[in-house]
Amino acid sequence: MDCPILVWMLFTNREMTKEDDNPVAAASRARSMIGYHTSYDHNLVGMAMTQGRREDVVNIGIGIKELTAPPGMSANDFAISLYHKLTPTEQAFIAPEQGEEIVMRRLCLLLALKQAYIKAIGQPMGFDWSRLEFNIPEKIATGDGRPLAGWEFRVWTAELGWPVPDTEDHIEQKYQCACAFFRRTRDTRFIWQNDSKELESWVQFITLDQLLNVADKLVE
Repeated sequence: MDCPILVWMLFTNREMTKEDDNPVAAASRARSMIGYHTSYDHNLVGMAMTQGRREDVVNIGIGIKELTAPPGMSANDFAISLYHKLTPTEQAFIAPEQGEEIVMRRLCLLLALKQAYIKAIGQPMGFDWSRLEFNIPEKIATGDGRPLAGWEFRVWTAELGWPVPDTEDHIEQKYQCACAFFRRTRDTRFIWQNDSKELESWVQFITLDQLLNVADKLVE
């Protein structure tokens, strides 16, 4: 199965790299560039990509967190172990009395949002995550106490599944995903992508087999 979008994206990046010494190509890139960032967790790899003027595409990031605690840990214990990355408001949002499932879902949401923003501003993962606060009920995002004006955060979930060989069982995994993109607006915007049809308009899922099927076209 072909994946023309992926081929175009990688081919374009390769050709742009070849033309670094071409002044015409350099001028063209100044008008239109591709900004992207990648992230992964366990079996899911994601890329957020946009095209436009350099100043409009450089601040984009993606965060991915699997909706599960490490083996041998409950969701509440896992959340408590990450309190150093959260503000008091965020800690209250994932209080143990909310229940294991809700705590896990909310924790991964906060971590995915923070990861996406940190990547979008070009900071390493050693960045102090507690400097950021996502007040989900109020739809407010701040950094060092200041509103993150101009930022758009898109949130969605992804599900993976595959059969277990020689059995009738299936393995299923769920991931919380978030994309941070600086749009230069006056406010902070959250978009919750709950409708699968709407999500398909801008998110494309690609399997490893699909990627391998187009790999040879990238070196033609």
